[in-house]
Amino acid sequence: MSDISAPDDSDRTEIHNLLTAYAFGLDRRDFARVASVFTDDAEVRNVFAAHLPEGEKFSSLTTGGNAVADGARQLFSNLDATQHLLGAQSIAVTDTGAKAATQIVAHHHRGNDYYHTGGTYEDDLVRTPVGWRISRRTLRISWTTGSSQVFVAP
Repeated sequence: MSDISAPDDSDRTEIHNLLTAYAFGLDRRDFARVASVFTDDAEVRNVFAAHLPEGEKFSSLTTGGNAVADGARQLFSNLDATQHLLGAQSIAVTDTGAKAATQIVAHHHRGNDYYHTGGTYEDDLVRTPVGWRISRRTLRISWTTGSSQVFVAP
């Protein structure tokens, strides 16, 4: 018998808490927490809708939780504040893993300037001996407002 149990409501709660930990980690600049929600070999892809001109600049693929955290640290280094709001969420757990989709609105501010984005996190998760972790994430950005220049040093 496996030490890892079959899916139940506690799995969904743990996954919800993991996804929330990511958002709080970003906003509190707790990049160790950000890295901890991913597997060591996680693939994280940022995809912008075709109508968004900044998609070429910000679309990317990053591998590994530490690399994701380092990228966020670098991207947010010029910002005064961020707030990542999680909205409607769907979590489906199976015996072998889980899939989650979470709506996101992200606010990025520097001084009076801002860049807000909206989209969906699409996650594949695996159950590990230390709990659920994201093994693959696609962030699909469907809208933006403001200026992505807030990320550029003044």
